[in-house]
Amino acid sequence: MLRVLLLCVAGFGLCLGQVLKPGKCPEFTSKTDFEVQPYLGKWVENARFPTNYQINQTCNYAEYSDRGDGTVGVHNAGLEADGTFTEIFGYVELTDVPGSLALHLDGVPFVGAYDVLETDYETYSSVYSCLNLIGLRHMEQAWVLGRHVLSEEELNRALSAFTRWGIDISSFQYTPQTDCSALP
Repeated sequence: MLRVLLLCVAGFGLCLGQVLKPGKCPEFTSKTDFEVQPYLGKWVENARFPTNYQINQTCNYAEYSDRGDGTVGVHNAGLEADGTFTEIFGYVELTDVPGSLALHLDGVPFVGAYDVLETDYETYSSVYSCLNLIGLRHMEQAWVLGRHVLSEEELNRALSAFTRWGIDISSFQYTPQTDCSALP
């Protein structure tokens, strides 16, 4: 947790994403019929674009809950390389754009983007975040979440949500979900 906060202080971009690419963010549309209630619950991270704050982490998951005030509670957790449990809390707010959420994490001084490109609510969720930077570059983050460790077929379905918008999926790293007994 402390590592995440220190990285955030060290640089704005370190918390937003690690995949820096030339040009502008690809044009995409988040899920236009997105619904919060069926999205709530635990999601296992199956794959992610690399980020400094998740280097060598395993067993990552995200848990979303109704806070009763129109926002959704966020609890992200996983194991560090040494087996230490790490977690961060926050919340997301709905925006005027369906499927596009504003992410607030405790101790992080800025609001992040959380765009659900596609989900079936029961199997997978394809989540993307992209920020245009000065100098015709963009920084992006992406996650493939599942209610369980996805089969190859399910993973390919989730990845197609990125490729249909021209988002390069070659940066995805698969998140190990074995030996997770140290999770509370």
